[in-house]
Amino acid sequence: MRPTLFKLGPVEVRSYGVMLVLAFVVGTLWAMREARRRGLPPPRMIDTGLAALIGGLVGARVLYVALDPYTTWRDLPFVWRGGLSYHGGLIGGIIAVALYARAARASLALILDTGAPAMALGYAVARIGCFVNGCCYGCPTSLPWGMRFRDELTGELTPPSHPAQLYASAGSLVIFALLLWLRPRARVNGQLFIAYLGLYGVSRFIVEVFRKGATSSLMAGPITAAQLASIGLMAFGVAGWYALKFMEARRDAPGG
Repeated sequence: MRPTLFKLGPVEVRSYGVMLVLAFVVGTLWAMREARRRGLPPPRMIDTGLAALIGGLVGARVLYVALDPYTTWRDLPFVWRGGLSYHGGLIGGIIAVALYARAARASLALILDTGAPAMALGYAVARIGCFVNGCCYGCPTSLPWGMRFRDELTGELTPPSHPAQLYASAGSLVIFALLLWLRPRARVNGQLFIAYLGLYGVSRFIVEVFRKGATSSLMAGPITAAQLASIGLMAFGVAGWYALKFMEARRDAPGG
């Protein structure tokens, strides 16, 4: 693992931060490509991406600090040290994009659909950053691909553990492919983004089985905090997809 890529005098260039920037660039470029396909001005997705980035970082950091027993609110500004909750980032990002869409008088549902595959692609890149940083690793395993990470509290190497970051990255690439498959089948604005939420819920629920960290604390029996949130996303994804599909069928029906 290499948390610090290099130093410029007293300034450390952190691998996690570099990968976050790369994730933003990759996601924004794909969103701009998707915008052209949907007849939207590509620069709009740059503005949307910046709004999502700012709102997402705030939401992700706030929820992480709230859940992690080893950090306090004094640690809130130190994003470069790692420690972000994707569920919090999702909420913060959606709020920020909704505010932007309202100010720009643009369709929020269309913007979210345009950005959904880009979110999956960017998330896959960001989780590689977690892997290089050595955070968000999994629980011990005897499987041959188990890896040793440096414990953030003790500084000692862990026993061979699941590379949960890579599981999450691979899962997000699968989501990206599924969204491209679903794209022509999503006939109502908002459906593709809702599908993303549901698919992310499935992926995160599975990854959480192998995960160790702030979100792996049990909340309800064997269910962790992140799994509880993921169940909500899955339910919302399925219900939202079919609700929009029903609305479309009703609209297209004679006399609808």
